[in-house]
Amino acid sequence: MDRGLWVYISASAEMDAECEVIGQTLAGVTTTRRATIRRTPEGGNPDLEGLASSHIYIILLGTDLEAPIGVEWEAARRAGLAILGYRNAEATTSPAMTDFLRRQEFAWQEYHTPAEFRHKMERTLLKRLLDETPGTGLDLTAVEQIAARLKEIEGEEQQDEGPAEERRGAGRGGIILPRP
Repeated sequence: MDRGLWVYISASAEMDAECEVIGQTLAGVTTTRRATIRRTPEGGNPDLEGLASSHIYIILLGTDLEAPIGVEWEAARRAGLAILGYRNAEATTSPAMTDFLRRQEFAWQEYHTPAEFRHKMERTLLKRLLDETPGTGLDLTAVEQIAARLKEIEGEEQQDEGPAEERRGAGRGGIILPRP
């Protein structure tokens, strides 16, 4: 039986909005494939079996590092999972979070607003899904949907940057005629 795509998210309760964005992103691109999202259990033991069987591990950091996020982080690294890490740069970090960040050699993607998180996460997650294919079990239709969405995102970025420079060959030499 095909189990589809599995994503494991380590996050405290304060990161619920970010987890929702991840779910919405996956729902938008895995319409032909089942996707399972597992998350840090509240106040319980980590789901290390679920984590080890995941394709992608996402860690979301805010104010505090709650148990068992640190255990999940170490298990994901030992398992060699594809890891995406995001940190809310606006959050005032606890001493435990500060120590965790200082000890980890990882390039955290920082964000300041929910919109910035959505943009960074969607782009990175979709690229990672394509990079991990065929290991994620996504079929051709899902891969095409992801590629199309990435093109949309790139188009949105170009619109945000203003109109692209139009080149018509004048840089290679020629005669510039005055306008009438």
